[in-house]
Amino acid sequence: MAIQMKNSVDEVLIHFPIEIKSEIAQCENLFNSLEEIRLRANRNIILKIGQEEKILNYVINTEAILEILQRICDNSIYTYQNQICNGYITIKGRT
Repeated sequence: MAIQMKNSVDEVLIHFPIEIKSEIAQCENLFNSLEEIRLRANRNIILKIGQEEKILNYVINTEAILEILQRICDNSIYTYQNQICNGYITIKGRT
């Protein structure tokens, strides 16, 4: 699952468990250029920054991905079905 960035990183990270937030927060200097957070079960988290990728030293498990997905979708995964089928979720900014 890839999460595309359309708003501030803080608005995205509220959906993540604390241990993953702290891993991503270590790359705070890259937040202005962060475009995408890639999550794949039993693989390292990848941050897409422009044309480059930063691989974090954190392997995410299936349960954590499901927890994040449920939080992002507000427990209504059906609403995001088309995006999920395309392999990403775009989180809308707050108005």
